[in-house]
Amino acid sequence: KYGMPFLPPNKKWHDFNSEILNYDPVKLSDKMRKSVENALRETCEIRDWKIYAINVRTNHAHIVVAIGNSSSKKALTAFKANSTRKMREDN
Repeated sequence: KYGMPFLPPNKKWHDFNSEILNYDPVKLSDKMRKSVENALRETCEIRDWKIYAINVRTNHAHIVVAIGNSSSKKALTAFKANSTRKMREDN
C-alpha cells in the first residue's frame, strides 16, 4: 500500500540467492541499461515479438512481451544472451 514502510530485508531470500548465483550481482550503469534495452528491442524485432513495456533498472529488467508460440524459457534465454552480448559490444 502506498506510503507504508518498506519490508525488512529477507535473510532467507538473500542466503538462497547467494547459494545459486555463480557471480556477484552486476550494477548496471546508464550506458549498460541502454545496451540492455536496445538488446531487448532487437531480440523482439528479430523474432517478431510484440513489446508492451520495458523497464531496465540498475540490477534487473522488466519486459512485457507477446511471444506467440515460443516458450518463456526460450525468450528468457534469448533476452539474457543478447543483453550480455550487446553490453560487451557497447563497452
